[in-house]
Amino acid sequence: MLSDEDKLKQVCALTGAGQEADGELVTAYLSAARSLILETRNPFADDPDSVAWEPRYDSLQCLMAADMYNWRGADNEIAHVENGITRTRSNAGVSKQLLQRIVPRCKSRSVQ
Repeated sequence: MLSDEDKLKQVCALTGAGQEADGELVTAYLSAARSLILETRNPFADDPDSVAWEPRYDSLQCLMAADMYNWRGADNEIAHVENGITRTRSNAGVSKQLLQRIVPRCKSRSVQ
């Protein structure tokens, strides 16, 4: 299990962000990534943020926060062409490949 400080260091290492200069921004992206993971993991929960965090998603949270950080300023842009270079994003916000690593929980219903 990674501490919040370890997660901050990991995202800064992945992105080249400075902990002092960009620490608040990276922390905000870590929080957003955590919420996104919990919402995707617990689609039927009334309040997904209140569900217990699973440490197995720590590294994914860091990767998602780094993804968000690296795409900041794109503002939901999913395609961009500049000087003959085309960049396409599969999903505005976080890449589809990272989202696919989250396993949703299903809600079981008792049959009577």
